[in-house]
Amino acid sequence: MSKFALLIEYDGTDFAGWQTQGLAETARGRSVQAEIERSFLQLFSREITVHGAGRTDAGVHARGMVAHIDFPKDISITIPKLTIAVNATTPEDIVIRDIRHVADDFHARHSAVARQYRYTIKTERTALDRRYMWALRQNVDRDKLVRSAQKLIGEYDFTSFSKRTSDVKHYRCIVTEARWDFYGTVLALTIRANRFVRGMVRALVGAMVQVGQNVLSEDEFERLLHEPQEVRRAKYIAPPHGLVLEGIEYPGHFGLWNILEGNS
Repeated sequence: MSKFALLIEYDGTDFAGWQTQGLAETARGRSVQAEIERSFLQLFSREITVHGAGRTDAGVHARGMVAHIDFPKDISITIPKLTIAVNATTPEDIVIRDIRHVADDFHARHSAVARQYRYTIKTERTALDRRYMWALRQNVDRDKLVRSAQKLIGEYDFTSFSKRTSDVKHYRCIVTEARWDFYGTVLALTIRANRFVRGMVRALVGAMVQVGQNVLSEDEFERLLHEPQEVRRAKYIAPPHGLVLEGIEYPGHFGLWNILEGNS
């Protein structure tokens, strides 16, 4: 087997999430993982498992998801031709942006050292951007958004801002960047951490918007961060379509993409 890393972009609107649902796939809807695996099966008549760097929920998009596959050595094809072939057989809402050979010890999930998301809000009704921005149509105190984001820098237990997940041992994450940028009526949060727990970004955005609308006080927001509360877990959830997985960072020796800094 040869190990390949895939850089994947997808529009999550019509997906039930990243992860394949197995026998429940038809009932619950399409998954990104299953579509790509179906493409490999169509091309090579082999079942090739696609191991993602993480999971995105239904409706969440990705510009820089990374996955790895163990590719059979007896199939002779160049990486450029493989990239073209896979893109010819995946649906239009999935694009394999690049494929690279990686060392055998690479793992898309376990080798990652940082992940970055972007959440975008528009404070007015929008037709063109409705699938990719939360059309809030209400004013938000931008200074409070900025102050709330600044409080997130550091290592915290994000139990209050996550959904309960049976396969997660703890909810501690180290956030290294959290900032709001403003472009007219567009508000965009960029957040970067060593790991994210399920629903974390959407719960944080929802809570920060509540702070910006004077529904939740800044002190209450900070208390949820410093004193994790199971009973109030993920109480404020922003809709999924405003969220994009921007990219994933790996140690340099793997020779992978540096798309978070605009290089590939």
